[in-house]
Amino acid sequence: MSTLKEILALEQVEPNRFQGKFNPPRMGNVLPIAFGGYAIGVATQAACFDIPENFRLYAINGNFLGPAYTDRPVVVNTKVYRTTKTFITKLVEILQKQDDGKDRVCLVALADFHVVESESFMVYSAPPSMKYSSVEESWTPADRKKTMVKEKILTQAEVDTHDKIFSLMGNLIDMRFTPQSIHGQTLQGFAKGYKTTQEHLSLTERSSSDWLRVREKVTTHSENVTDLAFLLDASISFTPLVLQSMPLTESGACSTLDFSLRFLTPEINANDFHLREWKTYAGDAARTFSEARLWDSKGKMVASMTQTCILRPPPKKAAAKKSKL
Repeated sequence: MSTLKEILALEQVEPNRFQGKFNPPRMGNVLPIAFGGYAIGVATQAACFDIPENFRLYAINGNFLGPAYTDRPVVVNTKVYRTTKTFITKLVEILQKQDDGKDRVCLVALADFHVVESESFMVYSAPPSMKYSSVEESWTPADRKKTMVKEKILTQAEVDTHDKIFSLMGNLIDMRFTPQSIHGQTLQGFAKGYKTTQEHLSLTERSSSDWLRVREKVTTHSENVTDLAFLLDASISFTPLVLQSMPLTESGACSTLDFSLRFLTPEINANDFHLREWKTYAGDAARTFSEARLWDSKGKMVASMTQTCILRPPPKKAAAKKSKL
């Protein structure tokens, strides 16, 4: 599987019921459980099925109820809750059959569609948190890795470990780290303790960013929002770690509990470069609240995904063992 279309492919098995054509992929996790963006992506795709051409997805809000495994396909059920001249709302649930033969719900979400209005009363959007470099001035991940090894910021073995965990994303998208990005300066926190250009800022004032576009050609509204649903989930759960120059492997548990994905404009083209920015706003009770926002090349904010995530410290025994090394 080399494209998002293949990875997120569904086949309709009966009315309002779909099955994944392939097993879910793993990324950003050492356990054999699926990347959360996969579940959000297939939920988005299923929700878009049979929606009238003049409607656009503007929000999908949901909860992860359990992980999806990577050794079996998912099943997606949908149900229409509302149909009016201007709005459509669908319930979406993702299930997977367990070893005991019972189905377990992995994710449940509500997807909302809005007819394309003839005009807007107001058009505005907030800018990114800081001035970021252009696509042309930003780093490809491959170039940044070579530089970090050359400058002895990371060893080749550490880069290889990063590649093993995150190789899927590099195959799917053309991504460039902005020089201002903490994700780029630390290679998503793998350069633990690295002093970034934002050391003088508090955690909630820090931000990170990259430019991204899908490698495959997408044409329909469904393909665009499905791909972006997959991509915008990436890194949010461990953004609080990265913004402190820590890799996700430092935590005892780090995963998404709930998400709110909003598309802020009817037309989005994932074939074009967009600027993605991550920020975190609050953390307590082993939970964090963070966001990824997306702007087009003209500076218009086109999407936002907020998430509440679980973030637990490592087990005390493991922490004690590390301190002795």
